[in-house]
Amino acid sequence: MFKRLAFIVLVLLVGLSAFSQKNLNDYKYVVVPLQFDFVKGKDKYRVNSLTRHLFNSNGFIAVFDEEELPKDLFNNRCLAMYADVLKAKGLFSTKLQIELKDCYGNQIFLSSFGKTKEKDFKKAYPIAIRDAFESVKFLNYKYNPDSEGAKKIKYRSTVASKAEAVNNVEAEKAKAEVVRLKKEVENLKLQKATEKAKIEAAETDKEIKAERYRLKIENKKLSAEAKAKKEQEIKEIAEEKKKSETQSDILYAQPTEKGFQLVNVTPKVVMVILKTAAPNVYTVKGKNAIVFKEGNSWFYSENDTKKLLNIKF
Repeated sequence: MFKRLAFIVLVLLVGLSAFSQKNLNDYKYVVVPLQFDFVKGKDKYRVNSLTRHLFNSNGFIAVFDEEELPKDLFNNRCLAMYADVLKAKGLFSTKLQIELKDCYGNQIFLSSFGKTKEKDFKKAYPIAIRDAFESVKFLNYKYNPDSEGAKKIKYRSTVASKAEAVNNVEAEKAKAEVVRLKKEVENLKLQKATEKAKIEAAETDKEIKAERYRLKIENKKLSAEAKAKKEQEIKEIAEEKKKSETQSDILYAQPTEKGFQLVNVTPKVVMVILKTAAPNVYTVKGKNAIVFKEGNSWFYSENDTKKLLNIKF
């Protein structure tokens, strides 16, 4: 009874192996991701590099998903199987499986569990992956481009490429039409804006001309008395301004122990002058300058330049 059961299991395994091998042989490449879901970080513990190495060592052409792809694979992603490593739950052991899918996400192959009781993940993951890969080795993979499956993959790719090309042409036409319509709408908006601006400019020009004419009439109506009054107002304003400017120049002398400090109307100390041996001649504190009286006027002298001062003592 046991022998019969063993024979049935062997037949099933051989049949499954032949079926899987036939499917796998239809594909030219294996694409390995740079990061598996069960680890954090790209190529953590070098498990991704190990997986690619194991495929390459057993007749496959394995490439990383983030590296530059071969030209035929770039043009036809269905030439490749897409590898993944799955982690099963386990309290006292690490269990991993190698999975292969086609370009549509359909599972092509799932290995048996690779197991280890090693606790250190850096050691456990490589051991479990190598163990799981024994199922892949058992298939004796060899790419057969002339198989019916491989031909179907190429045919589907050709049909899809043609359909995509047609879709791309239609999409480009649609984009071009959208661009044309947008440009047409923008031109209409610009045309309307230009017409509106012309109308507004014409109306503004009319208003300006009307205002000029009104002012011209009003100016003619102004009497000589009004003009004289206006001139008088202007004269008074000028005199007031001159008076204000003159007052703002006045410096008031406030006595100090050694001379005077000159302050303006703010009041703010403008300078401090110190007595000298000469009458009506003062040195300016902090500067190489003097203040002296000439005739009835006071002057500020520095570097051979002379400036009139309005000082009230």
